[in-house]
Amino acid sequence: MRPQTLLYFARIKPLAAWSISGSAVGVGVAAYLTHGNIVAIFPMLLAIVAVVLMQYVAHPMNDIMDYELDRQAPIEVTGRVKPIVDGLISMDEAKWLSRGLVAAIAIILLYLIARQPLLIFPAAYGMMALIGYNHPKMKLAYKPFSELYLSMPINALTVFVISYIGSGQFSWIAVAVSIAFGFSSSAFFVSMMSMDFPTDSRNGKRTTIVTFPRLRWCTFFPTLGCVAVMLSPLLMAPYFGLRQSILFLALSMLAFIILVFLGKKVDELRLEYLRDQTKDPEGKTGELRLYQLYVSIAYAAILTCFFLALK
Repeated sequence: MRPQTLLYFARIKPLAAWSISGSAVGVGVAAYLTHGNIVAIFPMLLAIVAVVLMQYVAHPMNDIMDYELDRQAPIEVTGRVKPIVDGLISMDEAKWLSRGLVAAIAIILLYLIARQPLLIFPAAYGMMALIGYNHPKMKLAYKPFSELYLSMPINALTVFVISYIGSGQFSWIAVAVSIAFGFSSSAFFVSMMSMDFPTDSRNGKRTTIVTFPRLRWCTFFPTLGCVAVMLSPLLMAPYFGLRQSILFLALSMLAFIILVFLGKKVDELRLEYLRDQTKDPEGKTGELRLYQLYVSIAYAAILTCFFLALK
Protein backbone atom coordinates (compact mmCIF):
# COMPACT_ATOMS: atom_id res chain seq x y z
CA MET A 1 0.00 0.00 0.00
CA ARG A 2 1.32 3.41 -0.94
CA PRO A 3 1.27 6.04 1.86
CA GLN A 4 -0.73 8.54 -0.20
CA THR A 5 -3.52 5.97 -0.41
CA LEU A 6 -4.57 6.90 3.12
CA LEU A 7 -4.97 10.49 1.99
CA TYR A 8 -6.93 9.48 -1.10
CA PHE A 9 -9.34 7.48 1.06
CA ALA A 10 -9.87 10.55 3.26
CA ARG A 11 -11.57 12.46 0.42
CA ILE A 12 -10.99 15.72 2.20
CA LYS A 13 -13.85 17.70 0.68
CA PRO A 14 -16.68 15.32 1.72
CA LEU A 15 -14.89 14.79 5.05
CA ALA A 16 -14.86 18.55 5.60
CA ALA A 17 -18.51 18.90 4.56
CA TRP A 18 -19.84 16.14 6.82
CA SER A 19 -17.97 14.95 9.89
CA ILE A 20 -15.62 17.92 10.34
CA SER A 21 -18.26 20.59 9.69
CA GLY A 22 -20.84 18.75 11.79
CA SER A 23 -18.38 18.44 14.67
CA ALA A 24 -17.51 22.15 14.43
CA VAL A 25 -21.18 23.15 14.56
CA GLY A 26 -21.72 20.80 17.51
CA VAL A 27 -18.82 22.41 19.39
CA GLY A 28 -20.25 25.85 18.64
CA VAL A 29 -23.68 24.88 19.99
CA ALA A 30 -22.11 23.28 23.09
CA ALA A 31 -20.07 26.45 23.72
CA TYR A 32 -23.24 28.54 23.46
CA LEU A 33 -25.22 26.29 25.81
CA THR A 34 -22.44 26.31 28.43
CA HIS A 35 -21.45 29.99 28.01
CA GLY A 36 -18.05 28.90 26.79
CA ASN A 37 -17.40 26.37 29.57
CA ILE A 38 -17.45 22.98 27.85
CA VAL A 39 -18.21 20.40 30.53
CA ALA A 40 -16.52 17.37 28.94
CA ILE A 41 -13.71 18.43 26.62
CA PHE A 42 -11.87 15.09 26.36
CA PRO A 43 -14.99 12.95 25.73
CA MET A 44 -16.17 15.51 23.19
CA LEU A 45 -12.83 15.35 21.37
CA LEU A 46 -12.97 11.54 21.41
CA ALA A 47 -16.46 11.69 19.92
CA ILE A 48 -15.16 13.95 17.15
CA VAL A 49 -12.38 11.44 16.41
CA ALA A 50 -14.95 8.63 16.25
CA VAL A 51 -17.21 10.60 13.91
CA VAL A 52 -14.36 11.50 11.56
CA LEU A 53 -13.09 7.90 11.55
CA MET A 54 -16.60 6.60 10.82
CA GLN A 55 -16.83 8.72 7.72
CA TYR A 56 -13.25 7.93 6.74
CA VAL A 57 -13.65 4.15 6.97
CA ALA A 58 -16.88 4.37 4.98
CA HIS A 59 -14.78 5.29 1.95
CA PRO A 60 -12.65 2.13 1.67
CA MET A 61 -15.66 0.02 2.66
CA ASN A 62 -17.75 1.61 -0.09
CA ASP A 63 -14.94 1.24 -2.62
CA ILE A 64 -14.72 -2.47 -1.81
CA MET A 65 -18.45 -2.88 -2.37
CA ASP A 66 -18.51 -0.72 -5.54
CA TYR A 67 -15.34 -2.10 -7.11
CA GLU A 68 -17.02 -3.45 -10.25
CA LEU A 69 -19.10 -0.30 -10.73
CA ASP A 70 -16.09 1.98 -10.22
CA ARG A 71 -14.19 0.09 -12.92
CA GLN A 72 -16.87 1.16 -15.41
CA ALA A 73 -17.59 4.68 -14.14
CA PRO A 74 -15.90 7.78 -15.68
CA ILE A 75 -13.96 8.46 -12.47
CA GLU A 76 -11.50 10.90 -14.03
CA VAL A 77 -14.30 13.08 -15.44
CA THR A 78 -15.83 13.55 -11.99
CA GLY A 79 -12.48 14.34 -10.36
CA ARG A 80 -12.57 11.39 -7.96
CA VAL A 81 -9.76 8.99 -7.06
CA LYS A 82 -10.54 5.33 -6.38
CA PRO A 83 -7.42 3.75 -4.80
CA ILE A 84 -8.45 0.11 -5.33
CA VAL A 85 -9.37 0.59 -8.98
CA ASP A 86 -6.25 2.70 -9.54
CA GLY A 87 -4.05 -0.03 -8.06
CA LEU A 88 -2.83 2.02 -5.11
CA ILE A 89 -4.00 -0.62 -2.63
CA SER A 90 -5.04 -4.25 -2.91
CA MET A 91 -8.51 -5.47 -2.04
CA ASP A 92 -7.16 -7.43 0.95
CA GLU A 93 -5.26 -4.41 2.26
CA ALA A 94 -8.39 -2.28 2.00
CA LYS A 95 -10.36 -4.89 3.94
CA TRP A 96 -7.78 -5.04 6.74
CA LEU A 97 -7.62 -1.25 6.91
CA SER A 98 -11.41 -1.13 7.24
CA ARG A 99 -11.48 -3.78 9.99
CA GLY A 100 -8.80 -2.00 12.01
CA LEU A 101 -10.57 1.35 11.83
CA VAL A 102 -13.95 -0.17 12.73
CA ALA A 103 -12.34 -1.80 15.77
CA ALA A 104 -10.85 1.55 16.85
CA ILE A 105 -14.23 3.25 16.44
CA ALA A 106 -15.93 0.54 18.51
CA ILE A 107 -13.45 1.00 21.38
CA ILE A 108 -14.06 4.77 21.46
CA LEU A 109 -17.83 4.31 21.35
CA LEU A 110 -17.76 1.77 24.19
CA TYR A 111 -15.84 4.25 26.35
CA LEU A 112 -18.31 7.06 25.60
CA ILE A 113 -21.30 4.79 26.26
CA ALA A 114 -19.78 3.73 29.60
CA ARG A 115 -19.68 7.43 30.59
CA GLN A 116 -23.12 8.34 29.20
CA PRO A 117 -25.29 5.24 28.64
CA LEU A 118 -27.86 7.11 26.52
CA LEU A 119 -25.21 7.42 23.82
CA ILE A 120 -25.79 3.75 23.02
CA PHE A 121 -28.71 4.80 20.78
CA PRO A 122 -26.89 7.20 18.42
CA ALA A 123 -23.80 4.96 18.54
CA ALA A 124 -25.82 1.91 17.50
CA TYR A 125 -27.54 3.87 14.74
CA GLY A 126 -24.21 5.17 13.48
CA MET A 127 -22.64 1.71 13.34
CA MET A 128 -25.76 0.29 11.72
CA ALA A 129 -25.60 3.01 9.07
CA LEU A 130 -21.88 2.44 8.48
CA ILE A 131 -22.21 -1.33 8.08
CA GLY A 132 -25.60 -1.33 6.37
CA TYR A 133 -24.69 1.25 3.76
CA ASN A 134 -21.33 -0.26 2.86
CA HIS A 135 -21.54 -4.01 3.49
CA PRO A 136 -21.88 -6.11 0.31
CA LYS A 137 -24.59 -8.28 1.86
CA MET A 138 -26.81 -5.37 2.93
CA LYS A 139 -26.06 -2.73 0.28
CA LEU A 140 -28.33 -0.01 1.60
CA ALA A 141 -26.37 2.27 -0.73
CA TYR A 142 -28.07 0.42 -3.58
CA LYS A 143 -31.57 1.10 -2.29
CA PRO A 144 -33.77 4.21 -2.61
CA PHE A 145 -34.17 6.95 0.00
CA SER A 146 -31.01 6.11 1.96
CA GLU A 147 -30.40 9.87 2.05
CA LEU A 148 -33.52 10.22 4.22
CA TYR A 149 -32.95 7.41 6.69
CA LEU A 150 -29.12 7.32 6.71
CA SER A 151 -27.29 10.34 5.32
CA MET A 152 -29.43 13.16 6.69
CA PRO A 153 -29.99 11.62 10.17
CA ILE A 154 -26.31 10.67 10.56
CA ASN A 155 -25.15 14.20 9.75
CA ALA A 156 -27.78 15.63 12.07
CA LEU A 157 -26.75 13.25 14.85
CA THR A 158 -23.15 14.41 14.52
CA VAL A 159 -24.11 17.94 15.54
CA PHE A 160 -26.51 16.81 18.24
CA VAL A 161 -24.23 14.22 19.86
CA ILE A 162 -21.17 16.50 19.91
CA SER A 163 -23.22 19.31 21.46
CA TYR A 164 -24.81 16.88 23.95
CA ILE A 165 -21.47 15.48 25.11
CA GLY A 166 -19.84 18.91 25.27
CA SER A 167 -22.70 20.63 27.09
CA GLY A 168 -24.06 17.71 29.10
CA GLN A 169 -27.62 18.69 28.28
CA PHE A 170 -30.45 18.09 25.82
CA SER A 171 -31.42 21.23 23.92
CA TRP A 172 -34.14 22.01 21.39
CA ILE A 173 -31.73 24.54 19.91
CA ALA A 174 -29.35 21.68 19.16
CA VAL A 175 -32.22 19.69 17.63
CA ALA A 176 -33.17 22.52 15.26
CA VAL A 177 -29.58 23.21 14.23
CA SER A 178 -28.89 19.49 13.75
CA ILE A 179 -31.84 19.07 11.38
CA ALA A 180 -30.80 22.12 9.35
CA PHE A 181 -27.24 20.86 9.05
CA GLY A 182 -28.42 17.34 8.22
CA PHE A 183 -30.30 18.57 5.17
CA SER A 184 -27.70 21.12 4.01
CA SER A 185 -24.79 18.69 4.21
CA SER A 186 -26.68 15.90 2.43
CA ALA A 187 -27.81 17.95 -0.57
CA PHE A 188 -24.57 17.32 -2.45
CA PHE A 189 -24.90 13.59 -1.65
CA VAL A 190 -28.23 13.52 -3.50
CA SER A 191 -26.65 15.35 -6.44
CA MET A 192 -23.84 12.79 -6.44
CA MET A 193 -26.50 10.12 -7.00
CA SER A 194 -27.66 12.08 -10.04
CA MET A 195 -24.05 12.36 -11.24
CA ASP A 196 -23.70 8.57 -11.02
CA PHE A 197 -27.10 7.93 -12.62
CA PRO A 198 -25.80 6.63 -16.01
CA THR A 199 -23.45 4.09 -14.40
CA ASP A 200 -25.82 3.13 -11.57
CA SER A 201 -28.78 2.57 -13.87
CA ARG A 202 -26.74 0.24 -16.08
CA ASN A 203 -25.55 -1.86 -13.14
CA GLY A 204 -28.64 -2.45 -11.06
CA LYS A 205 -28.03 0.12 -8.34
CA ARG A 206 -31.50 1.28 -7.26
CA THR A 207 -30.85 4.67 -5.68
CA THR A 208 -33.69 7.18 -5.40
CA ILE A 209 -32.54 8.84 -8.63
CA VAL A 210 -32.40 5.53 -10.52
CA THR A 211 -35.78 4.43 -9.17
CA PHE A 212 -37.45 7.77 -9.95
CA PRO A 213 -35.27 9.32 -12.66
CA ARG A 214 -37.77 12.01 -13.68
CA LEU A 215 -38.49 13.09 -10.12
CA ARG A 216 -36.80 16.43 -9.40
CA TRP A 217 -35.34 14.97 -6.23
CA CYS A 218 -32.18 17.11 -6.22
CA THR A 219 -34.46 20.16 -6.04
CA PHE A 220 -37.02 18.69 -3.68
CA PHE A 221 -34.54 17.38 -1.08
CA PRO A 222 -33.01 20.77 -0.12
CA THR A 223 -36.52 22.21 -0.34
CA LEU A 224 -37.43 19.86 2.52
CA GLY A 225 -34.53 21.44 4.38
CA CYS A 226 -36.00 24.88 3.66
CA VAL A 227 -39.29 23.82 5.21
CA ALA A 228 -37.50 22.43 8.28
CA VAL A 229 -35.56 25.68 8.69
CA MET A 230 -38.75 27.76 8.37
CA LEU A 231 -40.25 25.74 11.23
CA SER A 232 -37.11 25.96 13.39
CA PRO A 233 -38.16 29.12 15.30
CA LEU A 234 -40.97 27.06 16.83
CA LEU A 235 -38.27 24.99 18.57
CA MET A 236 -35.71 27.70 19.12
CA ALA A 237 -37.49 30.92 20.00
CA PRO A 238 -38.62 29.95 23.55
CA TYR A 239 -35.00 29.21 24.52
CA PHE A 240 -33.00 31.25 22.04
CA GLY A 241 -34.71 34.61 21.83
CA LEU A 242 -36.62 36.04 18.88
CA ARG A 243 -33.77 38.11 17.43
CA GLN A 244 -31.30 35.22 17.41
CA SER A 245 -33.94 32.90 15.95
CA ILE A 246 -34.66 35.33 13.10
CA LEU A 247 -30.95 35.72 12.36
CA PHE A 248 -30.49 31.94 12.31
CA LEU A 249 -33.49 31.67 10.00
CA ALA A 250 -32.12 34.31 7.60
CA LEU A 251 -28.66 32.73 7.39
CA SER A 252 -30.12 29.28 6.89
CA MET A 253 -32.64 30.32 4.25
CA LEU A 254 -29.90 32.00 2.22
CA ALA A 255 -27.86 28.78 2.22
CA PHE A 256 -30.83 26.60 1.31
CA ILE A 257 -32.01 28.87 -1.49
CA ILE A 258 -28.58 28.44 -3.11
CA LEU A 259 -28.69 24.67 -2.56
CA VAL A 260 -32.14 24.45 -4.15
CA PHE A 261 -30.97 26.52 -7.13
CA LEU A 262 -27.97 24.25 -7.71
CA GLY A 263 -30.09 21.12 -7.20
CA LYS A 264 -32.50 22.38 -9.85
CA LYS A 265 -29.64 22.61 -12.33
CA VAL A 266 -28.55 19.07 -11.49
CA ASP A 267 -32.07 17.80 -12.16
CA GLU A 268 -32.18 19.65 -15.47
CA LEU A 269 -28.93 17.99 -16.59
CA ARG A 270 -30.28 14.53 -15.77
CA LEU A 271 -33.55 15.23 -17.59
CA GLU A 272 -31.59 16.40 -20.63
CA TYR A 273 -29.69 13.12 -20.53
CA LEU A 274 -32.98 11.18 -20.43
CA ARG A 275 -34.18 13.16 -23.46
CA ASP A 276 -30.90 12.39 -25.29
CA GLN A 277 -30.01 16.07 -25.33
CA THR A 278 -26.67 15.40 -23.66
CA LYS A 279 -24.52 12.27 -23.57
CA ASP A 280 -22.20 12.75 -20.62
CA PRO A 281 -23.75 14.72 -17.73
CA GLU A 282 -21.28 13.44 -15.12
CA GLY A 283 -18.70 16.22 -15.49
CA LYS A 284 -21.11 19.17 -15.28
CA THR A 285 -23.10 17.52 -12.50
CA GLY A 286 -19.85 16.92 -10.62
CA GLU A 287 -19.10 20.65 -10.71
CA LEU A 288 -22.57 21.56 -9.40
CA ARG A 289 -22.22 18.92 -6.69
CA LEU A 290 -18.97 20.53 -5.55
CA TYR A 291 -20.63 23.96 -5.44
CA GLN A 292 -23.25 22.50 -3.12
CA LEU A 293 -20.49 20.98 -0.99
CA TYR A 294 -18.78 24.39 -0.69
CA VAL A 295 -22.06 26.06 0.25
CA SER A 296 -22.60 23.42 2.96
CA ILE A 297 -19.11 23.95 4.39
CA ALA A 298 -19.55 27.74 4.36
CA TYR A 299 -22.95 27.40 6.06
CA ALA A 300 -21.46 25.20 8.79
CA ALA A 301 -18.57 27.64 9.32
CA ILE A 302 -20.99 30.57 9.62
CA LEU A 303 -23.19 28.65 12.08
CA THR A 304 -20.15 27.75 14.17
CA CYS A 305 -18.98 31.38 14.34
CA PHE A 306 -22.55 32.50 15.01
CA PHE A 307 -22.88 30.34 18.12
CA LEU A 308 -19.36 31.02 19.33
CA ALA A 309 -20.08 34.76 19.09
CA LEU A 310 -23.27 34.35 21.15
CA LYS A 311 -21.63 32.42 24.00
